Amino acid sequence: MNNQKIAVITTEPSDFSELLARQKGVEAVMIRPEESPSLEQYDAIAILGGVSKLPLLLPARMRVAVEAQLQKGKKVFAEYVGSIGHVYCESPVSTRFERLAVCADGQIEGLHKGDLIEDQCNVRLKPYSSFCSHSLPILQYVKKHAHDRVEMDEGVTAAICDRGLWFDNPEHLMICSFRLASAVRARFAPRDSAVKLLAYIVGWLIDAEADMSGLEFPYTVGSRNPDAPLTEQVKAAAGKALGWFERSGVVYDEGRSGALEGPGTEIYPDGTQRMGRIHRVDCIGEIALPYFLHSMLASDERSLAVASNLQNLVYEQFQCKEEGPLRGMIRWTEEAWGVCYQDDVARAIIPQLLRCLYTGSREHLDDIVEALDFLIRTTGTDGTRVYRTDNVKLTPEKLEQLRTTPGNLMSAHYNAFYYGALLLAYKLTGNKRFRGAAVKGLEAIMSVYPETKREQSETQEYCRLIMPLAWLVWVTGEATHREWLYRVSGDLQKFKHDCGAYLEWDDGYRASMRHEIGKGESSLIAKNGDPVIDLLYSNNWLPLGFIQAYFVTKDAHFKWLWEQLAGFLVSAQIHSGDPMIDGAWARAFDAEKAEVFGSPADVGWGPWSIESGWTMAEITSGLMMGLLEERLLPFYADAAAG
Repeated sequence: MNNQKIAVITTEPSDFSELLARQKGVEAVMIRPEESPSLEQYDAIAILGGVSKLPLLLPARMRVAVEAQLQKGKKVFAEYVGSIGHVYCESPVSTRFERLAVCADGQIEGLHKGDLIEDQCNVRLKPYSSFCSHSLPILQYVKKHAHDRVEMDEGVTAAICDRGLWFDNPEHLMICSFRLASAVRARFAPRDSAVKLLAYIVGWLIDAEADMSGLEFPYTVGSRNPDAPLTEQVKAAAGKALGWFERSGVVYDEGRSGALEGPGTEIYPDGTQRMGRIHRVDCIGEIALPYFLHSMLASDERSLAVASNLQNLVYEQFQCKEEGPLRGMIRWTEEAWGVCYQDDVARAIIPQLLRCLYTGSREHLDDIVEALDFLIRTTGTDGTRVYRTDNVKLTPEKLEQLRTTPGNLMSAHYNAFYYGALLLAYKLTGNKRFRGAAVKGLEAIMSVYPETKREQSETQEYCRLIMPLAWLVWVTGEATHREWLYRVSGDLQKFKHDCGAYLEWDDGYRASMRHEIGKGESSLIAKNGDPVIDLLYSNNWLPLGFIQAYFVTKDAHFKWLWEQLAGFLVSAQIHSGDPMIDGAWARAFDAEKAEVFGSPADVGWGPWSIESGWTMAEITSGLMMGLLEERLLPFYADAAAG
């Protein structure tokens, strides 16, 4: 190959310009848009506007120079440029709920018609149809709930304004409407597809096969020591996950001021990620558990203090202490001050209940009793509680209605952990009302199982039932209840992947959270069989569920299930130089691609959401409990004693 000299018109270096500069036999010369050099000496031109928030508009002098070379037949790649050739565009729009679809086979080597590329929370330009080529594009933006591919037809590519990458007029002008310059740091996915896309553009520009070696990705997954015994790998993963809470800034001030919800799914074109800064009581309470368990594992007084600070906050600042019908109610967030979700309350208080169980302490037990009393007062006659209550609506008449009519919510998502908290509280207090309410509620759910009310998926419902059913067996010892535990855990195995985790599945697609993309909360499932693992709504509950089932039943089968899942979690943990994600697990994990990837349909909690409580605290606690097996098993010596 003859040496190539490429003019790179941009304001700063980027992934793309650095990739060009690494190509053998290529001299990539960076030129600022306001300069006015002769472009005659260059073989091709790359205009990279994606390093900035606003699209690049070439100054007239540079525009004249570029257009002159274009007319001479030189290749020009124009990325995130407001106007080039005959094309000009509308103002930028977000791609948060869109993805790029490959329009035809044979265009990009290794990619096929309908394959999807996730460009995260990017921005793009919409070319005006009258001034743009109408030929088949290379990539087209689509807004469809799908996992990794869509069906392509003429209707999909008909919207000229939605094209992402195409050849225009003249045919040696390649236009990219979105910010591609920093695709690597912005975590375009699947990674393999992003690499093929970059290789295609670079290869076209330099008339040679692109050398893609040397790309440094912002994260990897997998065990750091895969040949070590599983216990050592789990210990390392749990320790790194615990460190994540403070490295990321989620826990600060040693927990005295609470904890943040965690990183959102939005990854911006420069690679930064949104941090959810709301203080949720469930997250705050849940995070106390891994800190407490670490204090047991490592005799660490600081971890114990952080756990105490977080739990103190739950009862001292989020719980209603005023006399009256709302006494005991635990608020959801500082924003949703009058809202009470029973499943979130349960997750906030279970860590303190377990601490009381394992230490003999009675700290905050009276507060927990009042919290559960409030929930029972607002539970229906069928044993189920409506999905949430709002204080502003809790008139005396409404309170009476809640207490004297059925809740009609046979949902593990909303009620199973509530019943679990009641069972654990019964173990500690002997309060038979708690036992009765829990048994009634779980019997109501199991009376319709597996046709429970699903929110995200069938998988999710099964995962949420394991721990509460284990504690039901612990409390009652009844054969029927034991049978339920084994039935649900057995049914769950239908969705098990070879990696040890459980795929999302929803027989009949009956989950209620299947909103139009970007219009509400949404399941990751586009169709059953997609190899997607949910670590926010499903698999995250299982480390605690399986190990507690083992503690209660002493059945090695549950320990084996825990080990299988723990092995997966070690393999899926994120390692990165970015402290916001280093040591974390994100919501959507593709079991076959072995990376974070899934449908972006959910308006709030997409594939890259890292929930500090539901995901990080629950998983880390479950791993640590397995490491504490010998110390914790004696607390379940009375299992099935009734």
